[in-house]
Amino acid sequence: MITGKFFTAANMVSVLRIPLALAACYFLWHGNSPLTFLFVFLAIISDAVDGKLARATGTVSDWGKILDPLADKIAFVVFAVTLLMMHSIPSWMFVILVGRDLLIIAGGLLFYRHEKPPSSNIWGKLATMFLSFYMLRQAVFPGFQLPRSDWFLSTDSLGMLSIILVVLSFVTYVYTAVRQRGDSDET
Repeated sequence: MITGKFFTAANMVSVLRIPLALAACYFLWHGNSPLTFLFVFLAIISDAVDGKLARATGTVSDWGKILDPLADKIAFVVFAVTLLMMHSIPSWMFVILVGRDLLIIAGGLLFYRHEKPPSSNIWGKLATMFLSFYMLRQAVFPGFQLPRSDWFLSTDSLGMLSIILVVLSFVTYVYTAVRQRGDSDET
């Protein structure tokens, strides 16, 4: 069962990430790099602020634990769709990003109807941070590539590091979820 208040300042900061991402997509599509950068930067800042705000105001809740990653996933997907349509990220990367998020959402819906899902961990936070920087760089500074070669599958080392962290975060999330479910089945 989900506990805590829904309408808190921290939760609204999380929800705000979605319109910020949509605005960034609009400006990216129309070739306005400064405003794309501004709205992506604000979305990244909102991701850093919401949890700190919840802890500082004593409003940490199950709603926040759902809204924060959900807002991240929605923001990433809409921005990734825009980058994909503009040929700024490879399609295989898009499939991994969206596939991972769909699997996490499906797993949460199937296995955590009455239990709390696992919290994000350091690998998820690192994946989000590096992926944010990669996608921002692809949107605003696409010509600035770190070492790039064919074996990187049409991306550079920052893109590959981002995807490695995304996969690692997924594996650790599944491991934690399975372990947590096993512990709850034993009690």
